[in-house]
Amino acid sequence: MEELFYFPTFDLLTRITYAQEANSLRYASHRSLNANEKRVVERYILQEIAPKTDYYQKSPSLLLYMGIDASLKKELKAYQVKDAIQNIIERKQEIDHKVQDLISSSLSNYYFERLGDKLLTLRNILSRTMDAYELENVLKDISILLAAYNQNSGQQINIETILPHEVMQQYQQLTNDSF
Repeated sequence: MEELFYFPTFDLLTRITYAQEANSLRYASHRSLNANEKRVVERYILQEIAPKTDYYQKSPSLLLYMGIDASLKKELKAYQVKDAIQNIIERKQEIDHKVQDLISSSLSNYYFERLGDKLLTLRNILSRTMDAYELENVLKDISILLAAYNQNSGQQINIETILPHEVMQQYQQLTNDSF
């Protein structure tokens, strides 16, 4: 087994090789390592690579740093570009998610305000003589606005919870007739 691993934090490319007959994990890097980098690389190898091999099942087992491998410098550019592209893709996805959240929040607020306006209109209709046609239109609008609000806010508010009790019978009759 031989694999290349790029550590973007350190801008470090390593080649890790497992030799089954010697039960050894050997690694080389494109440049020299400081003590902190070496510790991180070896921890990664022992936690992520070694369990995929017989490293812990057989004894003795060795972990060796083989030094600098100049051939890795050629491959480093490709890994740097891949890392930069991956960062751009992740950032784009994060921005897209934030934009979608903002749009949903804005639409939720918009529909909430329109719903409030329609409920006030409904109260005005109830306070004066009830016009059945006007009441029917307002109830349809409330139903549509509530569905839009629920969709954009992620909530599931039932229309019965927001309608006044005095219009529930008309609403139920209306839903049986036309919805």
